Amino acid sequence: MDSKITAPLATLFSIAAATALGMHCALATAAAEPDVRPMLHAAPSISFVYYTASGMFLQTPTGVAGPGLITGMTKSGQLPQGAEMERAFNIPEPSSEIAGALTERLKAATDGAKWHMEGHPHARVWDKNPEAYKGETTDAYVLELNVDGRGAAYLPLKWKTYYYGLSARLRLIDVAQSKVVWEHHCNQSGLHGDTYKLKVDQFEANGGARLKEVEHAANDFCASELSSLLFAKGDLLVSK
Repeated sequence: MDSKITAPLATLFSIAAATALGMHCALATAAAEPDVRPMLHAAPSISFVYYTASGMFLQTPTGVAGPGLITGMTKSGQLPQGAEMERAFNIPEPSSEIAGALTERLKAATDGAKWHMEGHPHARVWDKNPEAYKGETTDAYVLELNVDGRGAAYLPLKWKTYYYGLSARLRLIDVAQSKVVWEHHCNQSGLHGDTYKLKVDQFEANGGARLKEVEHAANDFCASELSSLLFAKGDLLVSK
């Protein structure tokens, strides 16, 4: 999902289709992936980096159908752009929040000394081609986090109920070979229960309180899923 505008919307509708069939695409993806933990244990040194996410895409009837009588009746113009609301209400930046949770787990790992973690978003813009890391790190591997899609969309004829979705990509890159050796997408489904549901009048209410709650829940969902792939219980140091 490289498009900053269409990707979140496509993600939400693909999730909607999967949900309607009783399927869970994230679980299916995880089942087909190799276990990354042996690769992490064998790696002599690993950098952990993450990238700033683009602003939230917000679907509106105006954006889909253009101006007209039906669109005017929905009053969709009442909602600002997603990125504008996030700035106004100081919504948590998803990459930083997910990365913060993963960093805490990495620090607590029994082999945590070989991890080198950036405490801020990576300086350059994310690139699908991992070759740029050759000149950026001396570590053998890079574990890379990129939130590559997020947005709120509604189902057909139900524009007043929005569902928030988020996609986070985690890759393990062999720096010497400029090769992705493992990859996982966390696709948080906006249609699974009420946790990620917003009514149209909740976006701006109470300083964006519900929007903050929904985005934080989505970030926490992906942080937990990604952490579960990286570590088993025995990998973590136990405080005495």
